[in-house]
This record gives sequence, C-alpha cells and structure tokens, in this order.
Amino acid sequence: MRITAFAIFNQMTRSLQEGMKEMFFYSDRLSSGKKINKPSDDVFGMMEAMGYKVTINEIDQYKKNIDDADSQLGLTDSVMSSVATIVARARELAVQTSTGTQTAEDRAVAAEEIANLRDEALRLSQTKFRERYIFSGYKTDMVPFDASFNYQGDSNEINVLVDRESTIALNVAGTEAFSSGGETYFETLDNLYNALKDPSSNSSTIAAFITSLDNATNQVANVRADVGARISYIERLKSTHEDRDTSLKTLLSNTEDTDIAGTVSELTKIQVSLESLRASGAKVLSQSLMDFLD
Repeated sequence: MRITAFAIFNQMTRSLQEGMKEMFFYSDRLSSGKKINKPSDDVFGMMEAMGYKVTINEIDQYKKNIDDADSQLGLTDSVMSSVATIVARARELAVQTSTGTQTAEDRAVAAEEIANLRDEALRLSQTKFRERYIFSGYKTDMVPFDASFNYQGDSNEINVLVDRESTIALNVAGTEAFSSGGETYFETLDNLYNALKDPSSNSSTIAAFITSLDNATNQVANVRADVGARISYIERLKSTHEDRDTSLKTLLSNTEDTDIAGTVSELTKIQVSLESLRASGAKVLSQSLMDFLD
C-alpha cells in the first residue's frame, strides 16, 4: 500500500507541476500581451518579429528625417517667398524712378525704402533652423553673408537619408538663393540705393537695374521650384513609409501578440483542471491513508 500511495503522490506532483507550468506560461502571455516572451516560445516567430522591428525602426528614422527636411525646406520656401516680395517691390521702385518724372525728394524716399529692403533681404539670409544657419552650406554656425555682402558659407548640400537608398538635400546654398549673374541681391539693392542718392544718376542709370532685378526674380522662382519639388517628393515618400509602417506593425502584431480572450480561456481551463486534480488527489490520498491504517 505504501508503494501505491507514493506512486499516486508522484503522479499528482508531476501533474500539478505541469499544470502550474502551463498556468505560468499563459499568465506571462496575459501580463505581457505577447505570445512570444522568450526564444523557446517560438524561435522562428521571434526571428520574424525581430526582422519586423528592425524595419519599423528604420522607417521611424526615415520619417523623422523627412519631418526635419520638411520643416527646414518649408522654412526655406517661406524665406524665399519673402525675398520674392522684396525683389518685386524693388523693381516697382526702379520702374517708378526711371521715368524721369520723379523729383529729388521722390528719389530720396525711394532710396530709403530700397535701403530697408536691402537690410531685410540680408536679415532673411541669416535665417536659422534649430540654431543653424540654413543658407551657409556645411558652415551652419557661420553667418552666410557679412556686412559687405561677402559669402562666408560653402556650396555643400546637407543630405539626409529618407529611404534605404535615397537622400534629400535639406539646404540651399546662399550663393544660389541670394545671387544671380554673379551679384548678390544685397549688392544690387545697395547699388540701386546709391544710384538713387546720387544726383548725377539719370533715368537710364536707374532703368539698368530693372534687368538685374528681373534676373533676381527668375532666380528666386527657380529656387522655390526646386524646394517645392523636394517637399512634394518627401511628402509622397512619407505617405509610402506610413503605409509600410502600418502593414509591418500589423504583421508584427499577428506574429507576437497574444489572443487575450483565448489566453484567459486557457487559464480558466487550467485553473479548473488544477482544482479538480487537487480535489481528486486529496480524496485518493486520504482513502489510501485509511487503507494503510486499516
């Protein structure tokens, strides 16, 4: 009888251990929300999930780079829009003062406005994004143009990765954004200012600036078109990344997320089974003990 009692006890112990192991297994799933908590749960599934996570992290970085690029390029376009307004107004003043009907006082007033436009254009060239000058090339810590309108930056493009094999330039060099025909807009405006202030300047002298300002207008338009094309490209790419991100996260969820309802159901079954095992085991062991005493 002793051997039978021990055999029953050992079998019950094994059954309880297996039941508790299963209960802990499903409890881990329930608490973590994952059906893969360690490699032994599903080696292939864990490798697949890791692959999804690596790609999702890559896409997240691409989207962050795109957001940064979109912000800086959007700021660049806004600056160039203001520059276009400045150049257009300067052209209006050049046309007005080149007719020969303007008095000296009229030209003096126009000259002061041209000076203000020149200074505003120079200020715009010093625009920063996150404490970096956006028109200085790689030399983002250096003011693009000095007080004499000399360019202090370089012509390098700052490229960021926006896809596995695709980059986009964040910046526009100051020489491209603020000059045409080898002359900066500040120099053109400064020369126009001096011409308007000079009593010896005639209508033809003033009219000569109209061509330079037309060239500036065309250059600003070209820069804005280029920047606009970049913005359109990265916005389309961001939409593609978001679609891929959603698909990959769905695949990841299908691979590693547990079925909560199913897990709760399994836990309930295990608890019922353990309770039944405990009750039946207690009854059998009690009966065996009574047999032994008899």
